[in-house]
This record gives sequence, C-alpha cells and structure tokens, in this order.
Amino acid sequence: MKYLIIGGSAAGLSAAQRIKELDINSEVNILSEEKILPYGKMSLPYLLSGDLGQEKDLFLKVPEGIKLLLGKKVVSVKTEEKLVETAGGETFDYDKLLIATGAHPYIPEVEKKGLPCILSIRNLEDIKKLKERIKNSTEKRVILSGAGLVNCEIADALSKLGISSVFVIRSNRILSQILDEEGSKIIGDLAKNKGIELMTGESIKMIEDRGNVVNVLLESGKILKGSCVVFGKGVRPSLDFLKDTTIKIGRGISTDKYLQTSVKDIYAAGDVTENKDLVYNDTRMHALWPVALEQGRIAGSNMAGCMIKYPEEVSRNILTLFGKSIFTGGISKEDKFEVYKESLEGEYKKIIIREGKLIGFVFIGNMDNPGVYLSIMKKGLDISSNRNTLLKGSLNFSMFYPSVRGITF
Repeated sequence: MKYLIIGGSAAGLSAAQRIKELDINSEVNILSEEKILPYGKMSLPYLLSGDLGQEKDLFLKVPEGIKLLLGKKVVSVKTEEKLVETAGGETFDYDKLLIATGAHPYIPEVEKKGLPCILSIRNLEDIKKLKERIKNSTEKRVILSGAGLVNCEIADALSKLGISSVFVIRSNRILSQILDEEGSKIIGDLAKNKGIELMTGESIKMIEDRGNVVNVLLESGKILKGSCVVFGKGVRPSLDFLKDTTIKIGRGISTDKYLQTSVKDIYAAGDVTENKDLVYNDTRMHALWPVALEQGRIAGSNMAGCMIKYPEEVSRNILTLFGKSIFTGGISKEDKFEVYKESLEGEYKKIIIREGKLIGFVFIGNMDNPGVYLSIMKKGLDISSNRNTLLKGSLNFSMFYPSVRGITF
C-alpha cells in the first residue's frame, strides 16, 4: 500500500507514525512545502522570547521508515488518477492520501506606500524576519494589528525582551474571540502594566515605508511609527490546490466521522479541516495542536484499515500571557444559560452550565485540573452537585468515579 501525506507538521507526522505502526511494510511519503525539517509552530513565540532555549529545540522527530520530501509545494490533486502534482512539475501517485496542509495567516488588504515591512507569525522564517527588522530599525516598537492569541503571545515575548508594542484593535477589547469583557479587562490591564499600548476601536488604513521605519495611518487619522507591522487576524485553511477537485469544502475541508473527505481514499486532518463542535452543535475549525495530533492519529489508523470514529470536538485554549495562565473552553466569551462567576485579586473564574452539564468556562489564574474539565465536557457528565467545586477550578475525577478515590499515582 502506498500512502501519501501532504503537509509535514503535527497532523501529518502523527498520521505517518500511526500508519507505520499498523502497516509496517507500507510506503509512506510526506510532501512538505517548507525547506527545513518539521518544527512545533506553537512554540515560535517562546523562541522569540528566549524561553524555548535554542532553535534546535523546536524541531520534531520524523518517524522511522517515513520518507520526508522537503520543498514540495503541491499545486493540484487529480483524484481520478490518484496523482498529486507539485510546483516543480513532479507527480506522486498514491493509494490513499492525507491532506494535512494546515492554515496560513490572513492579512487584509490595506493601502501601502512603498514596500513597508508587514509580517505575520506562522513560520520560523517569520520570527527571524521580525528579529532582524527590530535590530535594524531606529524605531524599537512593533505595531500589532489585531489582539488575538498569536499577537498577544508575540506582545508578551517582546515585553520580555524589553521591546515595546502597540495593539491596533478593531473591537473594544483584547482577546475578544475567547474572553468576555471581564476576562479581557484583566488581560488588558496586565498588558498595560507591561508598557503595552491598546488602541481599541481602531483599524489600519495605510502603511507607509520610511526606510527602516513604518508609518501607520489609522482610520481615525492617528499616525503610529514602528519598526514593522505584525498582522494577527486569524488564519485560513491552506487548500487552494484543491479548487479543481470535487472534495467538499466549507470554511475548511469537510470530513465524515472517520476523517475521510467526500472523495474515497482521501482523508484530511489538522487545521485544514472543519469538524462538528460538541457545544455549539455546528461545524467549525479547531486549529489546535492537540487536535491536529489526535486527528492525524485517527486518520492514519483509518487509512490503514481501522474504523475509528473521530469524536465531536470542543473549542479550547490554554496559554500564559503577561504572567497569568488562561484556560478557556466551549462557550467562553458570552454569558448564556446558567452563568457563575468569581473574581478575586486579579484572578477570574467563570463556568457556564446547560441542563446540568458544563458547556463553557474561563479561568484566569491558577486552576488544578484542566484535563478534567475538558473530559467532563466531552463526556457530558452531570455536574449539578459539584457546581461550587467546578467554579473554584478544583474539580477532579474522583468526584465522578468513586472507585478511583484514594488511589495515588
């Protein structure tokens, strides 16, 4: 059996490893657009700040027996012939194909004068360009368009290096996609305490090149100066090469419960896909590292002949910003159904319950067992009698499974 994987990051590597475990004599090839070995993209802000250590610590292990082909940008898939074509004119045949091309940053169209330095942080090369630009610019300030997860992590990393930054935010608050107003205010205040400026209700109209400095004109008429502009406006799935196929696509690639696409023998996993959401009961993207790993493992298993169903997913995020840990899941930025909150000394806790089940939460500060919260949400366990413990962030499995009480690990 000949397996071909497009994309050499978390989902692709996870699938390749699982295929080799189940079908040891198979041929497994991975086509990676990048020209360097696979690496953990979620760790890029930590590389910038120096928390990671060295660049070599970023790279991922390639499973034994896998052929990884670098610098192979796929431009088309011929589903009838079972052929994949690259930009270099090469073709690769397959018996079963996995699409794991991930996502790329969305950079909106803005007016430009000259060739201003505009970046997005998605690849290792982006971090190198950002460092170089700051080093060579006389204006040691970075302008961040958008205050989502990645740009917030970049601002945090820059503050650790003593580099100032300013957010240009169209909405009225920071991290508006995952936090409610109370949570956003806490993180926003922490950012301000680090010397980071927040300009809300603003958007960029024009970016002008001034040598090693950029001038940024805002819609309000205000002008900002900085070394560069970093856009953090979310990501889009990388699937342009599928435009001439019959593979069903919504916002991302649609798959069935076995992660197979609408075309037989073609599977998809990771940030390029859209999947059923357990809490919202709709289809959406879940661009998360652990999700990509799990989807890769299940897709690889099914490509090798298993029939493992991929469970409905739950949106969640866990990270540390400006010295505070943040853990969100499910419905987190809205107040719906039964909402319970607690705020004390810079820490904030919120849970949302519907018909006795946890469907959303926000924890800013310490909490004990994040994995338990995700598990009980996915399992749909009744938490009515444990509401207070749940809100405190102290829930554990022994409250639901008495048989594990007293067991130490």
